[in-house]
Amino acid sequence: MGGGRVSISGEDGLSLFWGKARAGVFGESGLSGPAMHPLVAHMLDVAAVAVLLPGWSQCALDRRQIGFLVALHDIGKLTPGFQAKVPEHWPAAVFGPLSSRLASASHDADGLALLNAMANAELAPLFAPSPSRRPWLLSARGAVLRAVAGHHGRPVAETRADRLDDRVMVWARRIVALLFDLFRPPPIPLLDVAALRRLEWRLAGLTVTADWIGSRAEWFPYAAPDEIVDPAAYFWNQALPRAHSAIARAGLAPMAVAPFAGVGGLFDHISQPSPVQALAEGVALPDGPALIVIEDMTGSGKTEAALTMAHRLMTAGRGAGLFVALPTMATANAMYDRLVAAYRRLFQPSAHPSLALAHGRAPLDERFAAALAPDDDTARSGSAMEGTAEAHCAAWLGSQSRRALMAQVGVGTIDQALMAVLPVRFATVRQQGLAEKVLIVDECHAFDPYMRREMIEMLRFHAAMGGSAILLSATLTRRVRQALVDAFRSGLGAQPVPLSAMAYPLVTVAGSGDVGEHACAPRNGLARSVAVRRLTDADAALAEVKRGAGVGAAVAWIRNSVDDVIETARTLRSQGVDALVFHARFAMIDRLTIERDVLARFGKNGGGGQRAAVLVASQVIEQSLDLDFDLLCTDLAPMDLLIQRAGRLWRHSRAGRPVETQEMLVVSPEPVAEPDALWVCRVLPRTAAVYRDPALLWRTARVLFARGCIDSPGEIRALIEAAGDDAADAVPEAMLAANIQETGRGQAQATMAARNVLSFEGGYAPETAQWEAELATPTRLQEIPQITVRLAVVRDGVVVPWASEADSVVHSDLRHAWALSEVSVAQYRLASCPAPVGLEAAVAAARSGWSRWEREAERTMLLLVLRETKDGWRGMGRAEDGQEVVVGYDRACGFSYVRQETS
Repeated sequence: MGGGRVSISGEDGLSLFWGKARAGVFGESGLSGPAMHPLVAHMLDVAAVAVLLPGWSQCALDRRQIGFLVALHDIGKLTPGFQAKVPEHWPAAVFGPLSSRLASASHDADGLALLNAMANAELAPLFAPSPSRRPWLLSARGAVLRAVAGHHGRPVAETRADRLDDRVMVWARRIVALLFDLFRPPPIPLLDVAALRRLEWRLAGLTVTADWIGSRAEWFPYAAPDEIVDPAAYFWNQALPRAHSAIARAGLAPMAVAPFAGVGGLFDHISQPSPVQALAEGVALPDGPALIVIEDMTGSGKTEAALTMAHRLMTAGRGAGLFVALPTMATANAMYDRLVAAYRRLFQPSAHPSLALAHGRAPLDERFAAALAPDDDTARSGSAMEGTAEAHCAAWLGSQSRRALMAQVGVGTIDQALMAVLPVRFATVRQQGLAEKVLIVDECHAFDPYMRREMIEMLRFHAAMGGSAILLSATLTRRVRQALVDAFRSGLGAQPVPLSAMAYPLVTVAGSGDVGEHACAPRNGLARSVAVRRLTDADAALAEVKRGAGVGAAVAWIRNSVDDVIETARTLRSQGVDALVFHARFAMIDRLTIERDVLARFGKNGGGGQRAAVLVASQVIEQSLDLDFDLLCTDLAPMDLLIQRAGRLWRHSRAGRPVETQEMLVVSPEPVAEPDALWVCRVLPRTAAVYRDPALLWRTARVLFARGCIDSPGEIRALIEAAGDDAADAVPEAMLAANIQETGRGQAQATMAARNVLSFEGGYAPETAQWEAELATPTRLQEIPQITVRLAVVRDGVVVPWASEADSVVHSDLRHAWALSEVSVAQYRLASCPAPVGLEAAVAAARSGWSRWEREAERTMLLLVLRETKDGWRGMGRAEDGQEVVVGYDRACGFSYVRQETS
């Protein structure tokens, strides 16, 4: 980079333009020093961060080009419309007296207009135009200018050229000359279409992240105009050292990866690798981005194999960290706990990598947490939002549910990864975070058609961005595996390759070249045969559960709906069996407590009398949780899920189990040859509403009960493929209409997902998608809309969060307490919660402490006041049809609907 001297002082100098200020909507309390930070100083601060951030090298540019381009991000702040936002810093020497009729401005859009206006002249040396490169030049210019201008988390359309002030163009040209003199960037190299698109997306994410860090006054103190007389001196002596410190404080500094030392180097407890772990240590990996699909039984050590593969990719320079995505919060919690002991071994002993969980249960590395702004009042509008974009981004990154994408090692739900390919604000930051990591997706079969299409598009996008991925599943069909491999290879510009292997376990390794399908031996001791017995109805299951409880067994009954879970638990209790309950309709504080208790009782280390218990649960326990039961009952479900549920039975070696055989009991109607349309509903009415293709359930029952057992691994593949065979002759005539309807619904969901996701080829442009807030573009389709209910109680006349009652103290952090008091329920059953008579003011006072967006989300975030009665905690609300609803809540059973009355 150059070191030329361009003066920016004097009455007509650039130092008169402010970039950051401490007045009006920009107020920052508790900070001393100048009241404003000159625009040119801020631009150099952000440029310094960009050239030091990890990942810039993946943009196909060098540091000089990165610094030059990212510095241009705020050039739109030169306009009078922006400078007028803080009147006390108005540059009167440049623009004359401040007019009250000055139109408001959007500096990102104005910035793009300025950059485009200079593209053919002042910025031309950056693109080295020639007649033969004219089409490429136009594409490259548009890509890089859109990327740096859209630094508020979404692309912008430029303002009309006739709005540009001639005086502003003079100053814009001076800034460009200054930056050319400082950075001396060479022309951008000729890139192919894919590389150019990768540059556009990655530069957009890098610019947003650099702007967030470079905007923090704690890290970049405001400078007086006379401190930046020499911009080169300011950049080298102040901006760069501060950027180095700020990146470290933000937890985003590069971490040295430890040399690969095999699976034993990561896990002390593994002295002899399992077959899949041994394969992970030595299988050949392709050059460039790689996709690895691991299909193996529950308990085979897939997770450790995936981390071993990830470490190999990291040591080869194909990942600076990893992100592990799981289907549910409970499975993410369990994975976080497993990684705590091992993640540091991925890095050199001197490194201090951050480990983040994508929700509020677990703390982030202290250095990163301390650096992030609180998540308050960010949903502002108009000029205030325009002025506080960097505060908005800081709060976005400060949310626990998003930090995991920036930490060196992140764990979260699959939703956090899918958001990277949805047109939501700051999607490019998610993309940047994921592209630097090896993406591991556990239980990758556990998606409906909508999420599966999102997953396919995410793999395509991730590959195109240069990322690698590892997918894990115990029950993946060949058709889905083919679609996932095809999508990844498509992102690399490679053609589909037909997959043929039917072995199980199986590891598939794909890149841009050949695809390898590697059969793998089962882990010693895992091969087994689980007997399967049909139970005619729920009463028969109740009898079996009571029998198991009577001999001191660890018993689980997985029911397909939360209402069935609650009703079953209450029935058992009325018959003298003290059943535990686990489902998703608990307040967060209670759900986390129950989750810990369930893992302690029924996990690998659970033993003694605490295992002698009955758990009635929903599908939250069927995947990824390391639970071990002596006796397992389950409602009929699709084959892949039943196989997953069977993995919770006799999972670990234990002496002296109170039952003699490992047997899974399945509540199911008899799979008669010619079932009628009500075949499922008669026995499991709520199951029919959860799994709506009765033909799939019928085929599962027919295949499973004909065999009478689940033989692992020998028949896993055959069971999954047979049950998933949806050929016309595999659908009974009475079920054909429902099957066609469900098939059409799935296709419609996949089509909707295809419309919602971002197009890598379309680039970072406003016309390619409707860029919305996160909640406007869902990662999961909910045909039954859900709302968030915040449970509250009254204490000394004050409405406080339920979490305060659960803790028996007033929670010191009300924001956290309200989050711990949330439960999600169906909107049609509870659409509003009017304040109880006499508590209107107290309810309003409680809501006044919520953030602005929470207060304004009255239709999707309710406050329900619970009163303690002789029958437990009760609250009143109204259903979507206007009827009054009485709801109950307790820490043992969760949220339930007590009764509904005509209003």
